[in-house]
Amino acid sequence: MTSLRRLAVLTSLIGLSSLSLAAGAATQGSPAPGQTPPGRAAPPAPQGLPKVCLDAQSGDLLTREFVGRLRRTIAASGDLSLASGSDPCNLRLHVPGNLLRFETAGGVMVSTVVIVTSQSGRYLSASITACRASDLEPCAVRAVAVAKLALLLASNDGA
Repeated sequence: MTSLRRLAVLTSLIGLSSLSLAAGAATQGSPAPGQTPPGRAAPPAPQGLPKVCLDAQSGDLLTREFVGRLRRTIAASGDLSLASGSDPCNLRLHVPGNLLRFETAGGVMVSTVVIVTSQSGRYLSASITACRASDLEPCAVRAVAVAKLALLLASNDGA
């Protein structure tokens, strides 16, 4: 159990550091639309959003609700899109089994796990987090942030 807690803490730290890096990049000055800064090549035109496949096979109602929230969060992200049945996937998000529920003084909490793998099935990252059973959005947002970070790291690594 201690190693699971350490993994959760490390995953949280990675997520927080990526958010601070993203915030720092967003605050830097940028040229007017259509202009390229001196000494830099123009960025390539976008070729469509990276496709994400969801792998969640559970009959559990709460797990299906979480997967639905995950789908809506991916669609709203603006950086990823859901792959249709025939599309190849850049990333795969696996939601294993049923969600773990536990009672706290504040109500029922849910522990979620989302494993991020590459198109070929290579492990890239994981989101392990907890949120209220009545509000699954924070867990879905966290999983999508981890997926975006994994995609960025994989593209910079050549994987």
